Amino acid sequence: IDEKWFYLTRKSERYYMLPDEDEPLRTCKSKNNIPKLMFLTVTARPRIDRNGVCIFDGRIGCFALVTYERAKRSSVNRQAGTMEVNPIASITRDVIRTFMIDKVLPAIRAKWPREDVNKPIYIQQDNA
Repeated sequence: IDEKWFYLTRKSERYYMLPDEDEPLRTCKSKNNIPKLMFLTVTARPRIDRNGVCIFDGRIGCFALVTYERAKRSSVNRQAGTMEVNPIASITRDVIRTFMIDKVLPAIRAKWPREDVNKPIYIQQDNA
């Protein structure tokens, strides 16, 4: 399991557009205050049978640490009550623990190879 922070956009971007294309809309409030978003990626060792055929590729999931909230007020871009995706500002131990229990462990159970069900699964966290 590994975590990685990404910025939602860059401070300056260069676009190559056709003459009839519209310029992309920046969704950040300010170019000096760009929000960050954390992703949690879960991988495992791939499983290959004796014939060299891949039976499990090792990819379990990539999860964004975000909250889904309803908009409290109306704005030019959306109505009040529409669902918004907000990044979690401070990632604490409790946030990671609930995320692991609610998202990661069910994904491991769903995608784990059937021949390895009775074997123990060790979860190794990077930067824990």
